[in-house]
Amino acid sequence: TASTPSRLDAIRSVYGVSVARYLMEITASDNESSSSVFTMNGFISNSNYSAKKITMVLFINDRLVECTALKRALEVVYAATLPKASKPFIYMSIVLPPEHVDVNVHPTKREVSLLNQESIVNNIQTAVESKLRDLDTGKIFHTQIAHPPISCSLGTIKEGQVESSQPGSKIQKVPVHKMVRTDSLDPAGRLHAYIQNKPLSQHERISGLTSVRCAVRQRRNPRETADLTSIQELLSDIDSNFHSGLMDIVKHCTYVGMADDVFALLQYNTHLYLANVVNLSKELMYQQVLRRFAHFNAIQLSDPAPLQELIIMALKEEDLDSESSETDDLKEKIAEMNTELLKQKAEMLEEYFCIHIDQQGN
Repeated sequence: TASTPSRLDAIRSVYGVSVARYLMEITASDNESSSSVFTMNGFISNSNYSAKKITMVLFINDRLVECTALKRALEVVYAATLPKASKPFIYMSIVLPPEHVDVNVHPTKREVSLLNQESIVNNIQTAVESKLRDLDTGKIFHTQIAHPPISCSLGTIKEGQVESSQPGSKIQKVPVHKMVRTDSLDPAGRLHAYIQNKPLSQHERISGLTSVRCAVRQRRNPRETADLTSIQELLSDIDSNFHSGLMDIVKHCTYVGMADDVFALLQYNTHLYLANVVNLSKELMYQQVLRRFAHFNAIQLSDPAPLQELIIMALKEEDLDSESSETDDLKEKIAEMNTELLKQKAEMLEEYFCIHIDQQGN
């Protein structure tokens, strides 16, 4: 449209004088901290306006969109006011925090969904209902029979349609876990929802359970840690410095996916976090080593691995100039010295880390 001094003039230039003359201004807002903070202003048609099809122009944060729930709720209010064949004209501009708008409901991003949508829709519906009721005396019906009171009409709405909230009624608070798409306690989004278990016979079930219990007993770590004073001091340092809020996030978060090589996306309640996987892994391994010190699980290899060959492999992996043969003798000497050193510390390594090294250096 051409530059106009008001939105009503813009509506008049697009939809015509016949529409604009029946419009009245409306506002609504919700400043409760427990729900979405929003403001709404716009224009709605009064009871004298008549059309065969509803016209709803909805802007959310200055973007032209559609919201089916809001549209249906307003149709319900007007159904009690206008003749059955007549539909209203509605223009609304809603402003609310961008993070409370989900634009991924429809492929074209035209349809949106809102956080605390039920609360917002109820507030706007109540404001429209109140506005129309205040203008009850201004209705002009030439052949229309008066309808029953709004409250009675709205009480007989069929299931599936949005119910109108009575003025002064309390809006039920939506639990946090219902506002988010995934819940850490809900197994529906996990992989084992897709695993089809074949029914087992009674004998198979008992034998399978026995084998699992044996395996778990063998792998289970004693919860007590080493009696060394140094280890106890390091553990007490961790316990006295941990962050309770971060601990709660780590315990109850839902893993979304990797953002890049370092950061992972984690969801906790209605928040999305970027977690540094490298730093988290280092801290996790450090704390695991302290907790399991002297109580590690031993893994027996079918063929004991020779230490000297392992050290040479590690040196070659780190060597940038792998084709040079001059350093081979040096690598062998380093491997031999370190093997002897580890053989000397074999008793300590077995006691602290459950790593057994025999006299042959395996």
